Amino acid sequence: MLVVSQPPTLVLIVAVVIVRGVPFRPGPWIAAGVVAGLIGLIGLAAIYRAMAIGVVGVVSTIAATGPVVPVLFGLALGERPSPLQLAGMALALAGVGLLAFDRRPAQPGRRLVPGAGLALIAALAFGLFLVAIRFASRPDAVWGVLATRAGSVSALLLLGIAFRSRIKFRPPDLPALFAVGVLDVGADVFFAFATTIGLLSVVSILSSLYPVATVVLARIVLDERMARLQQAGILLAFAGVVLISV
Repeated sequence: MLVVSQPPTLVLIVAVVIVRGVPFRPGPWIAAGVVAGLIGLIGLAAIYRAMAIGVVGVVSTIAATGPVVPVLFGLALGERPSPLQLAGMALALAGVGLLAFDRRPAQPGRRLVPGAGLALIAALAFGLFLVAIRFASRPDAVWGVLATRAGSVSALLLLGIAFRSRIKFRPPDLPALFAVGVLDVGADVFFAFATTIGLLSVVSILSSLYPVATVVLARIVLDERMARLQQAGILLAFAGVVLISV
């Protein structure tokens, strides 16, 4: 999926850079962008696989806790969250705890929900990505996204060459895969611009609200049903996001 959906977006973002006409200025932001692309690629691979084997609504919500990483990064730089934000972090972590475990009648005791481990890996990767792209967005957000996309697409092309015999897709799926790539790069651009005008911690937390749409669509399109304990976990996670963004 990634090998097909990501490369065309590199051409798209190059076209945007050319149209905008912002001059290229070399600097350490390039390395930050490439690192962000590689880390983001790991996160996308983890969450796509987690969604394939687990419950989409649960997996996406666990992965959405990644912004805790930039909050901790801000702490290391001297930022001091308010008591409400600290309470929000605690609620978000509690929500993840409820989402990651499941009780099934056929199997006594709790066990990890399928895909929960991969979703946690995705959360960590997305959190690191948010930190890296913040630095890549200097001096220009779109140039930063270009560096990010160049890093991820280069890695994908190498992987595609190495594992070309395992790559299979159907031509009818191409429009949907292209749409996934466009939405992904569009989100990166908007986030990169947001980090240039707002606080990293606040912008990162607000960007984690995307599972709202995912959970609703999973319920409508896939008819996914979750246990009440997991529903409570989603509510706690979102409550934590709200408190953190206050």
